[in-house]
Amino acid sequence: MAIVAMCLLSTTGSQVHAAAGVRELPGTPEMRSAAGTDYALHTVPIGGLTVSLIDVHSGAGDWTRPDPAKLPALPSASSPSKDAVQWFYGGVAGWMAVPQGWRVQYATIGVDANAHYTFAAPEGASSGWVSYTVIPACEECLLQEAEGLLPGAGEQLGSRHDVPPILLGQTNPVMSWQSRPDDCTALFRYRTGGLTVHAAVLSSVPVAALATGKGALALAEAYVALPGAKSALADFMVNQFSQTFAACRSPDGWKD
Repeated sequence: MAIVAMCLLSTTGSQVHAAAGVRELPGTPEMRSAAGTDYALHTVPIGGLTVSLIDVHSGAGDWTRPDPAKLPALPSASSPSKDAVQWFYGGVAGWMAVPQGWRVQYATIGVDANAHYTFAAPEGASSGWVSYTVIPACEECLLQEAEGLLPGAGEQLGSRHDVPPILLGQTNPVMSWQSRPDDCTALFRYRTGGLTVHAAVLSSVPVAALATGKGALALAEAYVALPGAKSALADFMVNQFSQTFAACRSPDGWKD
């Protein structure tokens, strides 16, 4: 059963402290969940489309099952690329765009309600993968995932463990592009395993809120790994997920 300590969040292959002062970014994911034991899929029609709902055997020991009658509206925008997407809905994370034909590789909701979903290409994750993660609580988990990516995270985590902090942008692989339009948003790209990863890491309020108490800190992130020729599709998937989580504008955090 995929009941794990979500603070580790190593399902995408990242090892945060693999090298001193460097944040290891996620690589090809290896962890897997068992269909029928750890998660179950069922389809429902919504807005003329057939979507997949993900039931997850959670860290609390019971099943988290999305209620078809209470789902938020399906995102209306269509993919700008010729590659169509299919829509999955999972507890905590909400709607997730995934390339047609891809499959669930890993699905878990921890005891802190931290949720992680990984999808892989039919040929396997080495041909393409996407991970969606939402951490509504667990300060240590938040800082680990934001370290080196959002302002203040590395410093706070370093002070907690009496180690030198990982500073912004100090990553392996090195980012090929990065943007931080505010203190709660990190957008970046990098190459790994022959694929280009488009990523967004978002926080509900600045990481400094952990020290000031001004707002409830929560984290959401998307990593989409596709061949370079499918850049438009990767951007679409990241943008659709990011629109659900209002960075720097959610003082009450994010609740399912």
